[in-house]
Amino acid sequence: MNNTVQSFFKQLSRPFGRESVLLLLRMWLGLIMVYHGSDKLFRSLDPFTQHLTTFGIPLSKFVSGFFTVSQLVGGTLLFFGLLTRPALVCIVLTVFSAVVEAMFFVNYDPFSRKGELAFTYMILGFALLVSGPGMYSLDYFLSHFKQTEEHDEAL
Repeated sequence: MNNTVQSFFKQLSRPFGRESVLLLLRMWLGLIMVYHGSDKLFRSLDPFTQHLTTFGIPLSKFVSGFFTVSQLVGGTLLFFGLLTRPALVCIVLTVFSAVVEAMFFVNYDPFSRKGELAFTYMILGFALLVSGPGMYSLDYFLSHFKQTEEHDEAL
């Protein structure tokens, strides 16, 4: 292959703006989760608890509280990139339940508006879980701050 063509394709396959994309995706999913969690919390948990009860979910009051806290606190942590992976585990589990609900309880169609959106949130959360928070996060800052502090003490 010609060197010019090879260098062209090498440039196209090089990562570009990876950290900025992680920041954007992390903040977007965080905001969406905070929105959904605060909506449940400030409107009252009773309708959501009742919704879970109709599907025969045991301990529906506890489950609705966990999902709400997961979305509100997990979304806030995700937005700032603090404890990102633990927050994402809770968020992915919460959103997975919405996918299961859309597939098996509501209309048996994973590509309905609700199922497709929940599935997209779940895939986005899983991708962030695998990739990590990125450089523009408090997790990254705190992990490097500790290393710098230890390095200064060694001198």
